[in-house]
Amino acid sequence: MKISSAILTTLFLAHEGAAFSTTAKVGWTKYHTTKLDATTDDNINNLGNAFAAGMLAATLALGSPLQTFAATAEKDLGATAGSNAKITTGGASTLQSGRTIAITRGVNLDRADFGGQNLKGVAFQQSIVRDANFKGTNLVGSSFFDATVDGSDFEGADMSLANVEMAQFNRANLKNAVLHEMYVSGSTLFEGVADIEGSDWSDTYLRKDQQKYLCSLPSAKGTNPTTGIDTRDSLMCKD
Repeated sequence: MKISSAILTTLFLAHEGAAFSTTAKVGWTKYHTTKLDATTDDNINNLGNAFAAGMLAATLALGSPLQTFAATAEKDLGATAGSNAKITTGGASTLQSGRTIAITRGVNLDRADFGGQNLKGVAFQQSIVRDANFKGTNLVGSSFFDATVDGSDFEGADMSLANVEMAQFNRANLKNAVLHEMYVSGSTLFEGVADIEGSDWSDTYLRKDQQKYLCSLPSAKGTNPTTGIDTRDSLMCKD
């Protein structure tokens, strides 16, 4: 029986992909230790079946996808790491060429701790992420489309190129955050944001009422410690 091209592709990615998740690594180990001669169609099929069995066993052993994500996020790989790319099955998004990134649509991530991690390109769109910790996190190119991030801490986070269309930032802490060239829509809600001192909004195009509101905040002051840009200058406030 000939092995399908899909299985061959999976085996190749498992072997070659430097950003493979813990589940895939266990599956690959299961496949690799079979030590079968891959010169015949039947043996290749056996290899594929062994790898698939290993993947299933590893998935069952790992338990909750949410716990796996929070506990094992691979800090240097961003969305290219399987453990960073997915919490539960949802739609798909891609922010990096050739990479398919599962998203967290509808998942409740209240009070999750993602502080200091590299979550570049990870999509939290349409998720509930209240009172979560993103302090010092790399969120470049991430998506918070239609997400609720009320009360979350983004202090010192890099959200350059992030999509925050329709997101809600009530009580959120944006102190010293790099918010360079974010995608903001008229329906993005900044009302009630807790702190924007030292934040850098350079090249982020805000609607007039959004700009006016942010400039009116007592915390609209200071200089971003990473970029050296003044907060009011980045917001183009009329002093």
